[in-house]
Amino acid sequence: MNEIIYSSQSPLASPRAFGRAIAVDMRAVLRTSRQLFVRNLLVQYRQSVLGYLWLLLPPLVLAVVWTFLGRANVLHGPAPAVPLPVFVLAGVFLWQGFVEALNSPLQQLSAVRHTLAKVKVPHEAFVVAGMGVVVFNLAARLLVLAVAMAWFGVPFRATLALAPVGVVALLGLGLALGWVVALLGLLYTDIANALGVGLNLWFLVTPVVYVLPPHYARFFNLNPVTPLLNTTRDWLLGQALVAPGFWLVAGLAAVGGGLGWLTYRLAQPHLVVRL
Repeated sequence: MNEIIYSSQSPLASPRAFGRAIAVDMRAVLRTSRQLFVRNLLVQYRQSVLGYLWLLLPPLVLAVVWTFLGRANVLHGPAPAVPLPVFVLAGVFLWQGFVEALNSPLQQLSAVRHTLAKVKVPHEAFVVAGMGVVVFNLAARLLVLAVAMAWFGVPFRATLALAPVGVVALLGLGLALGWVVALLGLLYTDIANALGVGLNLWFLVTPVVYVLPPHYARFFNLNPVTPLLNTTRDWLLGQALVAPGFWLVAGLAAVGGGLGWLTYRLAQPHLVVRL
């Protein structure tokens, strides 16, 4: 067995060796992440009575509650162009995918934190496997959305072909932030505790279950999730609209994802020592 030696010296002190190590690990990621994905998929609800229904129950309950509040006129704002239950369901499912992508790196690495220094498995393999589960979960929920669209008579239009672009951008933003959260969360448990509170507040200032108020659009658009979620939902529900800032945020998410991963990679030796 090859011995792994972690040094306090910066990996960038030898860029060529750093690049070779990344190339070797990426080949291992492709081999290992598929096995980890299947394992994660099989065990995530193994000890649950309702099993994979938990994929749908939390967002469905949330959607039902907000639909009821909307129909009770608790939410005062513009009406959506499609039936309210479909609008809310699409928003909640997309938001859930973003949240799971953001949480996934920290959850996956925290679950194996005591073995990271003992087993020669690239950390990226755990994250890729976790993202596989996130994509699977979102795909299952979008199938339920398709059933709801058919039930409420929402037509399936050509804009559905654009929806994967929005989904990738939304999950990419979640993963980009997730790398930063994982880096800090593995060092400080306060991050995981604060994350739940922060996401609850973030949900309220994101137009997940309500139409974006025109008067406050410029303030809501400062939220990077807003253009990605609104555009993706519009494409899913047959509207060929692109929210202002969509392509800018999508590009920043791609760049941020790469920088977040590189930062984690550079900090990895120090993380392993402290775990």
